[in-house]
Amino acid sequence: MNLFTQAVISGLMIGAVYTFLGIGLVLVYRTSRILNLAHGETFAITGVVAALLATKAGLPLAVSLALAVLVALAFALCLHRFVLRPRAEWPAGTLILITLGAAFVVRGLLILAAGTDPVSFPALFAGAPLRIAGGVIPLQGIALVLLGFGVSTAVGVYLAATRPGKQLLAAAENPFAAELLGVNVERARLTAYAIGGLLGALAGILLIPLIAVDFQSGLAMTLRGFIAAAISGMSPVG
Repeated sequence: MNLFTQAVISGLMIGAVYTFLGIGLVLVYRTSRILNLAHGETFAITGVVAALLATKAGLPLAVSLALAVLVALAFALCLHRFVLRPRAEWPAGTLILITLGAAFVVRGLLILAAGTDPVSFPALFAGAPLRIAGGVIPLQGIALVLLGFGVSTAVGVYLAATRPGKQLLAAAENPFAAELLGVNVERARLTAYAIGGLLGALAGILLIPLIAVDFQSGLAMTLRGFIAAAISGMSPVG
């Protein structure tokens, strides 16, 4: 095995995960001005729920993943709609601490549901790994890298070339001016949380079969997303 090639392959897979998490984190921050420290919990929720449904309840993998994504999406939307939005006038620092509290609530629920041991579920893309220049990359890893680039491109196109995307950017840049121009700022914020939740869930679907997940994974993924966001200058399109 060529260690350099393997390091490059691993870096590409990790970078793809950073992309998913970073884009969602930035969209939420730019539209709401809140650094959502519970952002990575969508990753952990997706993994734990899918693992329990697929391995414990015996549901088909596709059904398990679909239900897990819905749970993660519901968490992201409820966090905004029922926890953060009613307290929108509170200081930003307080709201950030509230998101941290939400992350710890999720951690507790995940421990109750699955314990403290890591859990996982079967890969969507099974088969012999691809060997490239002395390195080895699983098919799931290939999908992760390709979708990482694809999703970042799709989000960029959505924001730059579609009416809802432009409205989301307008709400992010100046919510007061956007409202005067007829933009539904609240809807834009809800959309940002939805996209962030879906991207976190997608990262979980693609990465967790390779590394497993436990109750601590959420905050770890939030940190990784923040690193990607900081590198991009807190811009969702680079």
